Amino acid sequence: MAFLVLSAALTGIHVINLAPEFSQRDPNDSTKLLPILEADPGIDPINVKNDYFNWVNVSDAATFEKLLQIAKDHRQSAPEIISQANANDDTKYMARSIVLLWYLGSWYKPQDLKKFSAPGAPLEPIPSQVVSAKAYTQGLVWQIAQAHPMGYSNLQFGYWSREPVDPNDKNSPLGFITATIP
Repeated sequence: MAFLVLSAALTGIHVINLAPEFSQRDPNDSTKLLPILEADPGIDPINVKNDYFNWVNVSDAATFEKLLQIAKDHRQSAPEIISQANANDDTKYMARSIVLLWYLGSWYKPQDLKKFSAPGAPLEPIPSQVVSAKAYTQGLVWQIAQAHPMGYSNLQFGYWSREPVDPNDKNSPLGFITATIP
């Protein structure tokens, strides 16, 4: 859950959209809400959140643990999580890598982000690695753009004939960009 709280703060995407089976309801008393870190992230059919968690953990467990602790300590304040993550270069660039992972399904090494953002850095593409086919198709960029990656679509044939829905429209059932946790 700390990873989902961290990810929601960094991406600006509501926890329920990062973990579709997320539930804050107490399994023993459905009228009670559990604290966010005790909630159930659920297991959705795609479950890309676990793939991302494992990928980041293998990449740099020590820095990742620092970010998770920041999320635990500031679980109700996305701006505070962002501020604390940006407090030092290790966590700042790891946080940026996590954002890119959620949006693009690709891993950009934090040290590459740091190197290519330095003054006088070469103007060339930053190396990245697509985490998996699942990560590629589930990138948030596709949902926000209301599009799909080349070679994949889970949309009904003819979907392009309908008007798109603005994901920022608060009246839209598809809107999922938020500044709050959860």
